[in-house]
Amino acid sequence: MALKKQIMILATAMLATACTASGPSDNPLVRPFQYFSYLNGDDIRKECAAGQDSRYRMVFNALYEQQVRAYDIRQASGAKEGVQDSRVFSRGVGAYFDIGWDGVDFKSQPHAQEPLSYDDLLAIDRALIKAGFEQPAENGLKLHSDEFYWIAMVCREGAFKYYAWTKENADIEKLPLMEAMLLGDTTGISVPPVKEPIIHDRGGRDQVGLEGGSYFSLEVGDNGLKL
Repeated sequence: MALKKQIMILATAMLATACTASGPSDNPLVRPFQYFSYLNGDDIRKECAAGQDSRYRMVFNALYEQQVRAYDIRQASGAKEGVQDSRVFSRGVGAYFDIGWDGVDFKSQPHAQEPLSYDDLLAIDRALIKAGFEQPAENGLKLHSDEFYWIAMVCREGAFKYYAWTKENADIEKLPLMEAMLLGDTTGISVPPVKEPIIHDRGGRDQVGLEGGSYFSLEVGDNGLKL
């Protein structure tokens, strides 16, 4: 019994290490947790400290199998301008991607990098405030892969803030977030209309998984995801 417990502890430790590895993985057991780590902003949290660069991350889940838009913004400490990385992928995150403490690299996916002016950054801040980002994260809010939702996180001067929007707490179509993010999005990939699909049957599957078009859901906790 003791040996079995030791093996389980070792396996958990190995998986945790793999989930935060900075190198790409083609292991289907590891990839989902790397993606969830990205959605939780683990890399941003790790370097979030006073005097460090400000970081923004916004993710729009426009039905996971249809399209996901991921936006990462970095504003150097003391600078008025910033840089936005925009990525768009569909039908899952793909077989290879690299998520490390320096950011994310979704292999073979549309990617664009554009500078942001001070006014652009102000527009993003205003959009976040208008959307209700300053409120505490809604503990227990479910994020379903087959629905539309937004995730946003910001780190400034050592303070990390997280929030999520679904049809349960917002009118996704009327949120001002996409308009703000498109200021620096030059991927050329159009945004799908927000039209919630009719969910006939999820088969009782409230499971973690990304492969084979499977449904999965995540849950918001205290200033982040419950992972």
